[in-house]
Amino acid sequence: MGVLIIIVVRCVTEWVKVSRFWMQIYTERVVGMFCSQFEHSLDEKNRFKVPASLRDELGTKTYLIKSPDSDTKCIFLYSEEGWNELYKQFNQGSEHNQLMRRMARKILSSVICGEVDKGGRLTLNASLKEYAGIENEVQIVGNNNHIELWSPEEWAKELAILDEQSTDSLNINF
Repeated sequence: MGVLIIIVVRCVTEWVKVSRFWMQIYTERVVGMFCSQFEHSLDEKNRFKVPASLRDELGTKTYLIKSPDSDTKCIFLYSEEGWNELYKQFNQGSEHNQLMRRMARKILSSVICGEVDKGGRLTLNASLKEYAGIENEVQIVGNNNHIELWSPEEWAKELAILDEQSTDSLNINF
């Protein structure tokens, strides 16, 4: 009888751990979940229409930065919530890490705050447009916690590079 009680208590304890684990997963909100690809034109004021399927998650207040990847010429677009999550990472241990301070300096000095207008449009400023090589058309690419803005030419180059890559080392089961 004593062994049975120990087994039952242990099973209940493990079940409680598993239940708490799953409850934590379901109650934690994932910041941004952007996916899909769209092509839009810029108007005469350098505005593009944010796709409706991305607009709700993006919200109205946005943050645009140059890609932190040195070999990538695109613009990263964050929601306010996504930007706050990224900003927190810059503050964790940055006073003791030279690379973190340098990266924060690079990113934070060039951030552009934007706002999606009532028509669902967002303006690209001249310096970001020039950096990314965006002229009249913009590729809008959802990438997990942010949106990327590409010139059609740079996006085609990126896709060509990705077509040559193997996914074997990513440990993702498709």
